[in-house]
Amino acid sequence: MGRPREHGVDEKILNAALSRLVRWGYAQLRVDDVAADAGVAKTTLYRRWSSKEALVADVVRRLYLDRVRATDLGDLRADLVALVRESHELLFDGPGHVVEDLVRESGASRELAAAIRSTTDARRRAFRQVMNRGVARGELDPSIDHELVIDLLVGPLWTRLLVTDTPLAKDDVETIVDAVMDGVSRPRRRG
Repeated sequence: MGRPREHGVDEKILNAALSRLVRWGYAQLRVDDVAADAGVAKTTLYRRWSSKEALVADVVRRLYLDRVRATDLGDLRADLVALVRESHELLFDGPGHVVEDLVRESGASRELAAAIRSTTDARRRAFRQVMNRGVARGELDPSIDHELVIDLLVGPLWTRLLVTDTPLAKDDVETIVDAVMDGVSRPRRRG
């Protein structure tokens, strides 16, 4: 049985790794540099994380999963605006923008790809919770494909981040939610 992990040491290492990711990106991240920045021996880091990918996966989980909140404001639109706004902040403000680099790098690392996928899955669960509450309150047709609605809500963020590299203003969040909600609240055409 291994030694228990010290929370303070873990935090130092994760903070150092995030700082390096923000400054130099994934490709330039060196475990030796992270250990030096954290003030720990390289062996201390490797006892906790077996690889650079495992370390970065924990950074991603901490950065994104610790902030997932399915807020219940009592209104579907308000709840969706809060979730999309939070996603916008995570992707475009502060250290959260490292996800762009990590998504691009994840094609070459199964472990990194799994971390990105688990992070997006957790965020999607929050959207599902909000929509399920909306269905229960009669604000959303239960036959609407929730996965498609989530794609429509967060798709513009990912497109701007990964494809067009065009800024997306915080004010655009409400426009996105309103456009999607207008589209899914219209009666569907039959055959």
